[in-house]
Amino acid sequence: MLTIRWDAQTVQAAQANTAGHFTRPCVLDNCAMIGSVDLLRILQAAPGAFLVLDPRFTIVAVTDAYLAATMTVREEIVGRHMFDVFPDNPNDPQATGTRNLHASLETVLATRVAHTMPVQKYDIRRPESQGGGFEERYWKPVNTPVVIDAEVAYIIHAVEDVTELIGMEHLRGENEQANDELRTMRDADRAKDEFIAIVSHELRTPMTSILGWTRMLALGGLDEQTRHEALDALERSALAQAKLIEDLLDESRIASGKLRLDLRSLDLRAVVAGAVSMARPAAEAKQITVAVACEDDAYVVFADPARLQQAIGNLIANAIKFTAEGGEVHVRLHREAATGVLEVVDNGRGIAPALLPHVFERFRQGDNESTERQSGLGLGLSITRHIVEMHAGAVTASSAGVGKGATFTVRLPLHEAVSTGEMVKRDASTRSSELPRLDGVRVLIVEDEVDNRKVLATALRQCGAEVQCTGTATEAFSLTQAWQPNVLVCDIALPDLDGCSFLTELRSREERAKAMPALALTVLGRPGEQARISAAGFDVFRQKPIDPVDLAHEVGRLAGRRGLTGAMRT
Repeated sequence: MLTIRWDAQTVQAAQANTAGHFTRPCVLDNCAMIGSVDLLRILQAAPGAFLVLDPRFTIVAVTDAYLAATMTVREEIVGRHMFDVFPDNPNDPQATGTRNLHASLETVLATRVAHTMPVQKYDIRRPESQGGGFEERYWKPVNTPVVIDAEVAYIIHAVEDVTELIGMEHLRGENEQANDELRTMRDADRAKDEFIAIVSHELRTPMTSILGWTRMLALGGLDEQTRHEALDALERSALAQAKLIEDLLDESRIASGKLRLDLRSLDLRAVVAGAVSMARPAAEAKQITVAVACEDDAYVVFADPARLQQAIGNLIANAIKFTAEGGEVHVRLHREAATGVLEVVDNGRGIAPALLPHVFERFRQGDNESTERQSGLGLGLSITRHIVEMHAGAVTASSAGVGKGATFTVRLPLHEAVSTGEMVKRDASTRSSELPRLDGVRVLIVEDEVDNRKVLATALRQCGAEVQCTGTATEAFSLTQAWQPNVLVCDIALPDLDGCSFLTELRSREERAKAMPALALTVLGRPGEQARISAAGFDVFRQKPIDPVDLAHEVGRLAGRRGLTGAMRT
């Protein structure tokens, strides 16, 4: 680097000369004496863009390159303060150019060491002849001191205009961002196509069984054993399809933040027992042993029994799915201080280390490299994690590797108050023996779907109930007045009148209807739907599809509230 030294007289003359024409000779290292005018011309013609400031930041000299870069004229800037000539853009509230440059110059004065500034956005004022205003510019400045007698006499402020480079970097960044967005869109399209393919496959699979066995039963000629097998297959397929639909709805509720919990105090052991009971038919079909171990202790949790059973059931079902025939699944419940710990352990396929951190992600179905197709949408574990976390709990997965089984652990906070709640057993082997007697109970079913009306009415009649059916609210008004039912089962989406409006109007018309218990059936899952139904006066809210046996139990409870003869509480 060129070092410039002036004697004291030269410095005094230079500082007094606002035009920048030095009258004293200066000395260049390793050079002969050169006249001040020649030196000034050399400085002005230098290829770099820089100017010379005195310690008060007054401009004393400037190169032609700097003038061109900043759209200024030498006679108009030399002798003026740096920041009077180059202020911040008043239209840019984020401008920091003058502050940063002033800090750098002060640093050079204090340290007498050159300071390289990071790239700065420092807009330049356009001449009025070019339209005025400010032009966006980016600079790479270096401030170098000229030291005389141990004091900073001048500062050489050199800049490199990097506006085009910054522009290209911004453009490159925008291109990369556009490419990233394009890749994301392509990945989303691919995921959507894969998801549609999975949903299509999973919905068609049970439908094949349902349509096939329905046609075979309609044709007749099946022996008794085959008929029983057909009915079992129909039930399994219908339940599988209902589970797929419910998983899709739950995922939608989770994504939109609309999944709600009906919290109450209950015994976690009852929830685990219900989940195991639900899973036994699938385990027995694969000859898998499901062993339950529970320490003799109280496990009171504040939870939604149906949702918590769903979460635990997903873990047990997942273990059964990935365990080979003849394998084992262990369900263990124990306490750690104020935490209930549930472990679902299997000796099945296991989880690869690379997959383990992703098992709770949506649409994950084991190892993608596996050639064995797994049923389901890959939503169960994702839904489980969300439900557990909504209960202030946590769920984790561990595995020693492929072929070494897996362990899923749920941790839930326990509460002191004891309030036991029984989960209704829903396995096929015991449900039929739990049908309530509804002798003498008159039930009005208002449902516009003919097949739904028939199956619900048949189930209730098998329990001894007297049943009348209609598909419209208009007919229901007449039936209620003439027949005086004890319990109302009503669809919300009726063709002629909304179910909530129907019940409200019915109770305003009929004095007896005010005390008649009512159960609402709906497929809708809109926000506030349950609150709207409850506000209309319905005692119970159930989403379709509802198991006819479960409907019979609900009707029995509603009838039992009125002390009707033959109605049994369950």
